[in-house]
Amino acid sequence: MVNKPIVLTVMILLAIAAFFVASCSTPAYLEVFAPDTPPTETLAGTDAVSEAESGGDEQAPESGEEVIEAVASRTPVPTSTPGAIEIVVDNFTENVGIEDIIFLGLSSADWINLVISVLLALVLYRVGMWLIRTFLRRVVARTPTEFDDRFLEETDQQIRWLIIVFVIEKSLLRLQFLSVDFKSTIKDTTFILYLLIFAVMSWKLVNFGLEHLEDRLSQRMDTSQVNTLMQLVGMLVKFVVVFIYFTILLDHFGISITALAAVIGIGGLALSLAAQDTIADFISGIIILLDQPFRIGDRIEVDAIKTWGDVTEIGLRTTKIRTRDNRLVMIPNSTIGNSPVVNYTFPDPRYRIQIEVGIGYGQDIDEIRRVIKEAVGNINGVLKDKPVDALFLEFGETNMIFRIRWWIDSYVDTRRMFDTVNQALYTALEGAGVEMPFTTYDVNIKFDGGNAERMADTFNPDKKK
Repeated sequence: MVNKPIVLTVMILLAIAAFFVASCSTPAYLEVFAPDTPPTETLAGTDAVSEAESGGDEQAPESGEEVIEAVASRTPVPTSTPGAIEIVVDNFTENVGIEDIIFLGLSSADWINLVISVLLALVLYRVGMWLIRTFLRRVVARTPTEFDDRFLEETDQQIRWLIIVFVIEKSLLRLQFLSVDFKSTIKDTTFILYLLIFAVMSWKLVNFGLEHLEDRLSQRMDTSQVNTLMQLVGMLVKFVVVFIYFTILLDHFGISITALAAVIGIGGLALSLAAQDTIADFISGIIILLDQPFRIGDRIEVDAIKTWGDVTEIGLRTTKIRTRDNRLVMIPNSTIGNSPVVNYTFPDPRYRIQIEVGIGYGQDIDEIRRVIKEAVGNINGVLKDKPVDALFLEFGETNMIFRIRWWIDSYVDTRRMFDTVNQALYTALEGAGVEMPFTTYDVNIKFDGGNAERMADTFNPDKKK
């Protein structure tokens, strides 16, 4: 919490610092003349310089003269022109007759302007605090959402410091006795402070947005999936925020980021070529998290590797599934993305399974259907609200092919239900006298003439003796 005594202390300290800096440097408004050079010659020299800058003929410097050429990479802060308050202060000191009074290197007008700056800082601070406590709070209170109320509450400290920095900057830059270099330092310092304050506010805004997105995703995604996805999104968004503010900072100080961008681009290209598979797995992982073809706990089958099991973890590079024989298989996400995946759990874990049974010809088909449906329907684990089908599918060579279908709660019970249903069907059909023939073959061998005698000799050991 920033209170008024702290602000007043900061104002006084800055005023003292400004005074010492001003006393150690040449004021911007003073003209210093050499003892043996009259003012008229100096003005003439100034006119000559102006004429040369405006396109006149340049004269070569005489020998012995020192030529200093400064190339400024940044535009310096121009000397501020006196405003209405400064003009009133100057007229007041002239009318009172104290314009020539110098105390600690500052004129009476400078001291009056310094006091005005301190008072102006306090007034601006009070106005800024009123805007926060009254105006802004009333505005956000009328909005239908609570997002802006929470954001204003969380960034209250940053807004207060933003007002303080603004007050200090405006109060110091209006002082005429400060040097151009010191004003440039003030501008750079306040710019960095502004940037830091807005960066903190942006960081909090990103956190608020990520929390809101996480709440919405949690309603339709698994918690572990949401955590993985939010880590990725948070990392990317925060990197972009840091990069933007870092670029603004470098641009303010005249540092070009072209070379840095070129190095990053070349490095990114080399990295992408060296880690193609990893990048493909990473992108496929993002797509899986967003598209959600399966979730943690789902039973899936990956056709590319002929493996099926329960999903235990969905990462950015691999997906882990646990098979029925308790083996953990880590599958690259790119493999899953390029292969058909069967999800036995989502969107409905109920599963329909089927078998085929051969029934002998010449039997009552309606009675066979009744026996099959009754036998399967009475098994524990078969869904009662789903029909049991006994379909006469096709005519076989020696029997009629019936396809039997029923529903179970989960695919987990598939193997057990096959055993249970097969046993129940065999018992029911056997008890009802239903014939279930199996294929038999009759082999007839025919012999003629000498071949028959030779074959008889071959299979008659007594005749050989």
